[in-house]
Amino acid sequence: MKKCVAIVGRPNVGKSTLFNRMLKARRAIVADTPGVTRDRIFADLEIDHRECLLVDTGGLVFGNEDELQKDVGRQTRAAVAEADIIISLFDGQSGVCAEDGELARYLRRSGKPILWVVNKCESPRVKESSVDFYSLGMDEIHHVSAEHGEGIAALKDALAPYLPEREEGADTAIKDDVVRVSVVGKPNVGKSSLLNYLVGSERLTTSGRPGTTVDAVQISLFSEHQGQQQEYLFLDTAGLRRKARVREKVESLSNVATLRAIDFASIVVLMIDATDGITDQDLQISGLAHEKGKAVIYAFNKTDLFTTHKRDQLAKIKDDLAYRLSGIHKPAVLELSVKDGKGLKKFFPSLRSVFDIYSRRIGTGELNRWLREVVEAHQHPLIHRHPLKFYFITQARSAPPTFIFFVNKIKGIKPSYVRYLENRIIERFGFYGVPVKVYFRAREGRGNRK
Repeated sequence: MKKCVAIVGRPNVGKSTLFNRMLKARRAIVADTPGVTRDRIFADLEIDHRECLLVDTGGLVFGNEDELQKDVGRQTRAAVAEADIIISLFDGQSGVCAEDGELARYLRRSGKPILWVVNKCESPRVKESSVDFYSLGMDEIHHVSAEHGEGIAALKDALAPYLPEREEGADTAIKDDVVRVSVVGKPNVGKSSLLNYLVGSERLTTSGRPGTTVDAVQISLFSEHQGQQQEYLFLDTAGLRRKARVREKVESLSNVATLRAIDFASIVVLMIDATDGITDQDLQISGLAHEKGKAVIYAFNKTDLFTTHKRDQLAKIKDDLAYRLSGIHKPAVLELSVKDGKGLKKFFPSLRSVFDIYSRRIGTGELNRWLREVVEAHQHPLIHRHPLKFYFITQARSAPPTFIFFVNKIKGIKPSYVRYLENRIIERFGFYGVPVKVYFRAREGRGNRK
């Protein structure tokens, strides 16, 4: 699983500038929740075939905090708790101040690897005076100018040894024959209750800190499938904690644990409180999972609280889900009452069914016969008076199902035609409830080759 790297510091030391600079301004944003100042921003960062989740945090202030700053501090402390590695950023132009010392002591208590970085060192004078930061007890200081890009390569080189090398092979989870599952959702929707039920006991409850992922538990469970035992590996980001132990809830989408759980999984079980219906936050989590190519099962919990017109209310919620989802046909849905154990007999069969679709492969011959049919049925409009020619299609990978169309040109292909091809693939080959990825690659026709 990806390591989490949090950039932490006082307000206005250049954390967001460093965040953007380390991403080379591509800003491959995983999540940017509403609220701007007080919310964390996450992005995937790659350094020499090593990957991590980079987190930009709000400024951390010690003492004399107003209400907004307290909220910012709460989010930043959560980021520190959830991080594996910390980049502690200081302002070289303002020099050492008392708050820098408090920050350094606070971060050391986390017991995590820390890269001490002094920013705004674009001038030799500032760089020379930054030696004063050694008085805070650092063994090594990295000098950067996030604004001008100086020292960033060296900082990445220092960070790289803390990150594991990326696993080779796209279908790792399938080759291992283990289905990886993460249960995510808003607070109090029944995530831990579901996992406790599946495990069969509440004896695995822990007293880990709220929102942390360093204490995450991987739980291996088996279910029979076609006469054989299928292993499912669950990531319990909540640590199966009792509700009484959770004093403070961090919004799920702004929680590193949720993002890392989505990265971990082949299948994401999105728990939704049926009595609340589909919320924007549910759709944001769902969108994140689909963007990252994960299959999603929508588990509507607390259906026991519908005392009248239960069927009608559930039908309305499912219709609303289908209407609000983009690019997903016939989403996989479970109706649960974890409290009463209702609907849970369908849980593992649903996991297996969705995984079979998610990992399905289609032969190249069958795909190209299909391609001829759909192109003849509906041709792409001319692009600058020239037709769009399709040479062939291949499935590049499964989990998620990913297809590459080889064509004579890729500029000018209409998004509506891309959706047409995606929809026809889903309908013809039954990729219901899972994301389908479609890409185009330019290839010269035989007559144009020299």
